[in-house]
Amino acid sequence: MMGCLEKLAARRRKTGAILCIGLDPDLEKMPAVVARGAEPLYHFSRLVVEATSRYACAFKPNLAFFEAYGSKGIAQLEKLLAEIPSEVPTILDGKRGDIGNTSRLYARFLFEHLNGDAATINPYLGQDSLEPFFDYPGKVAFVLCLTSNPGSADIQTLQTGGRAVYQGVIDHLRAFDGRYGLVVGAQHQEMLADVRQRAPNAPLLIPGVGAQGGELAGAVTQAATGGAPALINVSRDILYASSQSDFAEQAAARAEWYVAAMKPLLSP
Repeated sequence: MMGCLEKLAARRRKTGAILCIGLDPDLEKMPAVVARGAEPLYHFSRLVVEATSRYACAFKPNLAFFEAYGSKGIAQLEKLLAEIPSEVPTILDGKRGDIGNTSRLYARFLFEHLNGDAATINPYLGQDSLEPFFDYPGKVAFVLCLTSNPGSADIQTLQTGGRAVYQGVIDHLRAFDGRYGLVVGAQHQEMLADVRQRAPNAPLLIPGVGAQGGELAGAVTQAATGGAPALINVSRDILYASSQSDFAEQAAARAEWYVAAMKPLLSP
């Protein structure tokens, strides 16, 4: 069975790009006819997946959009994950992280029960909170490094001991080389280059392009450097390209546009 990085490499060869499609099913933004129906989170996301999978290197379900509806939401997530093509990696975006024994249970849920290929995790609690996610061969734990939200500068770029906090995260993770990836927002162009230099072998997950205003060309150019794969995540700009019944077709058209824009910027 192929691990996450092998799947990503195969998808890049097939699609010619590095597009990750975020699945954030919002009842207020999807067409009303879907939102009012049975299992709307599942049906909306499934139709988007079916329409866009030919362009996707990975899909990234944001767990909050499912967890907000309790057991019914989780059931829809489980049903959706079972139908995503197995050759397309799934990144479970929950930003988990807690004391060691709790992190072990988070990791079990994400990697065993939901069978995700990767997950996003929070390094704030330190090494014992990270290690359980690194104990799954073939899986990738993307550690938050420089996030795409406006408040990321409140802590992540603070200077301490002669380096920024995000740089300290990278330095600490060197002990786990080969077992982690990094989340770096597309808004941080100069710091993205610094991250690539400091961690050339770490896979990158780069959110923030599209609705959050991150610039595509610079992010792709930085992503293409280094010796490890990278993904440019786009969520709302693809999911909600249309609020009408043609939403899946328009999502596919938008995903195709992103792939076409990326290809010239990526080295063969």
